[in-house]
Amino acid sequence: MKQELISIVVLAYNTEKYIKKCLDSICKQTYSNLEILVILDGCTDKTEKIVNKLANMDERIRIISHENKGTCFCRIEGYKNAKGKYIMYVDSDDLIEKNAVEIMYQNLLEYEVDLVHSQYKKLKGKEIKIPKNILNRNVKMNIEELEPQFFDLLYGTNNCNSICRQLIRKSVMKDITTVDSTLLYNEDLACNLAIYKQIQSILFIPDELYIYRKNENGITKSNHIQLLHKKIHDMCQVHYNLYRSIMDFDIHDKKKYKQLACIKMFYQLTYLFYQLQKNGKYHKESYISYIESICTQKEVKEMIDYFLKYPDMITLKTMGITTYQTTNYLLNNKYQSLYYYNKWLYSVLLLIERKLNQ
Repeated sequence: MKQELISIVVLAYNTEKYIKKCLDSICKQTYSNLEILVILDGCTDKTEKIVNKLANMDERIRIISHENKGTCFCRIEGYKNAKGKYIMYVDSDDLIEKNAVEIMYQNLLEYEVDLVHSQYKKLKGKEIKIPKNILNRNVKMNIEELEPQFFDLLYGTNNCNSICRQLIRKSVMKDITTVDSTLLYNEDLACNLAIYKQIQSILFIPDELYIYRKNENGITKSNHIQLLHKKIHDMCQVHYNLYRSIMDFDIHDKKKYKQLACIKMFYQLTYLFYQLQKNGKYHKESYISYIESICTQKEVKEMIDYFLKYPDMITLKTMGITTYQTTNYLLNNKYQSLYYYNKWLYSVLLLIERKLNQ
């Protein structure tokens, strides 16, 4: 059987501790017809030196180097420069199983789909943890069958938030170039939305082929106040796109996917607000003013207004109780708490809610 060229796009930014193991896991794949496209995103450590050495040992490694542009820019750059018929993304602090590409490629051909979505493991130190798998068999979904199965995953869980662990037919990725390349947070979800709108079919497989490394030093882990502001801006932008994508997908929305998109935004937004509070550099008045400025932005206010039309989705406690709980149906039809606010943050958000309803 002819092996089509597959491009593995590796994004690298200051991962000198991990980049060799990442590239080794790719170079040793049982599927050999690979282009390994390493995008060096303004590295200031020894990452570039290590990659150059490995490239001299394996001619399949091709390097693109530029000043620091961020993850989303590199995702798009990888698509533009990839020569393969299919593309897979791997982050430079992660690993893939030695037969990951072969398994996904064989499934893509057998089921004749545009995208294969695999499961994952987590690596912390030397310990590998396997999250509870949502699948025990292959599940193919054609365009006319995406509702409700696929949309339950997209809107009700985080299962489709990462662009990694997917093998994607390049021809369905053209709209990725329309994604805001300055996104620093939730950029994978933005890219996936652009791709999912073009697919005719998708296959979910139960194989745990991608290995995420828990890296506490990554740029998105930083709680620097300016970066938190950027995260909040990006997160609101991406989740508004998720909210509006209901129309793009032409969903009947009997399962209230628009509300689930709102809940996903509120969950992340309140967590980031909490990180700002922990940062400790805000006075109370300026903190409240900043939250109000975010919640009264046109897109965010539209989602808040829509969400508040459905009070059955919210459980409000009295001011004397320190929690404000938002709940959401997951695939197992059980309610799960998404977030608990502290008393101060709860009071601020309740005040904003009242103002918006005046």
